[in-house]
Amino acid sequence: MISSNAKADFQTVLSQARELVQDTLTLTENVIFDVAKNAPSGIGERLESLFQRKGKRIRSTLLCLIAQSGAVKPDASRVAHACAGVELLHLASLVHDDIIDGTEIRRGKKTAHKEWGTQVAVLIGDYVLSQAMRCVIDEESRDIPQELSNAADKLIAGEILELDHSGDMSLSFEMYDKIIDGKTAALIEAAAKIGGILAGYDKEVASRCAQMGAHFGIAFQIVDDLLDYGFGSQNLDKAKFTDLSNGLITLPLLYYFDSCTADERAQMEGYIAKASEAGVPEKILECLNAKDAFKKAKTCAQDHLEKALEIAQTLPNGDFTDQIVEMIGSMSNRGN
Repeated sequence: MISSNAKADFQTVLSQARELVQDTLTLTENVIFDVAKNAPSGIGERLESLFQRKGKRIRSTLLCLIAQSGAVKPDASRVAHACAGVELLHLASLVHDDIIDGTEIRRGKKTAHKEWGTQVAVLIGDYVLSQAMRCVIDEESRDIPQELSNAADKLIAGEILELDHSGDMSLSFEMYDKIIDGKTAALIEAAAKIGGILAGYDKEVASRCAQMGAHFGIAFQIVDDLLDYGFGSQNLDKAKFTDLSNGLITLPLLYYFDSCTADERAQMEGYIAKASEAGVPEKILECLNAKDAFKKAKTCAQDHLEKALEIAQTLPNGDFTDQIVEMIGSMSNRGN
């Protein structure tokens, strides 16, 4: 079982991690806001508004921790530009996701497409994506822009797979894994590997960092699946049952379908078809609880966290590695 402080609140641990690498994260914010300052008229003002809605910086924090976990400390500007590239790619994906999902509020503010219209929001997302790549264009290691580009490819492929399988009641565990590996885990995997490259680790260790990030990212998405059903939703940006209302078949439902009878499947499919109606989500919750679907999903997340933790504990001893271990150990409590 996970031996780090698994009972710790993830937000508390993340705050401690950010504090440890605060100087580099401050440089990262400067790089990001320079993108807005240097953008053409009509874009810069919108970018500045968008950048002010700062997220949790999980990906860049993990990148910083890994980058500084080695014996030789990397140049802070290199790390900051890599972090900015990762965060801007993540932001671009959120802008486009909000359009696809019809999301109206993110981080307490109107989403880009609600504030500026769909056409402008699409182009703003495109611009942010291009600037993500520009952040690492001068990187001395060509592996870093390659990793970021690969992550963008996987992210887009994962999102398309998810759309192709929206409402697919026959979705397999294998396809679910492919979807979340692309749409969520790929960028965290890339952040971890880029951190390993910047730390000066050899290819084998950098690849292990990538594997750690992938397991961490998969667990992150599974926990997100659980949060969508209301577990700790007070700490979540989106409303409960958003995925369900959008026809997304997530891990708890897959576990339910894996163990239910034909009649129970038919009943659940009927519930999902009218998931936005009052009282229906509660019926779905009752059915999922009866099959231990949530417990099974959390166990799956914890299995991935165990694998991530096993890799993290092979990194050099020190404050940065300790904080990586704490982040991994507390992930299953995200949102409590």
